[in-house]
Amino acid sequence: MQRNEAQMAMEVQKERVAQMAWTDLSDANQAQDDKIGRLKALRMARLVEQKG
Repeated sequence: MQRNEAQMAMEVQKERVAQMAWTDLSDANQAQDDKIGRLKALRMARLVEQKG
């Protein structure tokens, strides 16, 4: 019985680690998307400036 509890605790811990990793990855992807958005806006601003 104790072994099953230990196994369950390990599974719960693995799930928590997986959720934290997913959250970190999601946050990193969002930061990358934000950076790309800022770079696109900067490029558009420069094009407008050059044409103006």
